[in-house]
Amino acid sequence: MIIRNANIIDIENIANLYITNWKNTYSELLPQDFLDSLTVNSAIYKWSNYLNSENNKLFVAYEKDEFLGFVSSKVDDEDAHWWYLDSLHVNKNSRGHGVGTKLIYEVGKYALTNNYKSMSICIVCGNDNAGNLYKKLGATHYKYFVDDFGGTKSNSQKLVWRDLSIFK
Repeated sequence: MIIRNANIIDIENIANLYITNWKNTYSELLPQDFLDSLTVNSAIYKWSNYLNSENNKLFVAYEKDEFLGFVSSKVDDEDAHWWYLDSLHVNKNSRGHGVGTKLIYEVGKYALTNNYKSMSICIVCGNDNAGNLYKKLGATHYKYFVDDFGGTKSNSQKLVWRDLSIFK
């Protein structure tokens, strides 16, 4: 498996996976009309802008020519000393094979080598598979809060990795 910085050629793969995963993962957790409103074109726009921001990091994972997943990250909005794992998506066929873990470690290494104190992530409450993975990899509960996805509210929680040395 190769993990590298994303580029514009990856955007369509990123957008398609993002939409597919949101519609599948959150089908029981977020309103269906919100999920139905998500489009690949809007995701292409979102991830193109994300890629073009010099303050964001976007990594992709491939096995030969097969797109396995991606992870995005940026400075945490609450604490400029924290690096925020913004989004992690692995295609369905690649789950359980360490792809997500390797992508998380890539972001963790970036945070560590760039002198951030901690790394954080927010998850929708009920997304237990994601929460369990992050906790298994050392994240701990920080707080519960109500998130807002363009007017769609969700009960969410923030997790934090306080010891980034685990990502060496």
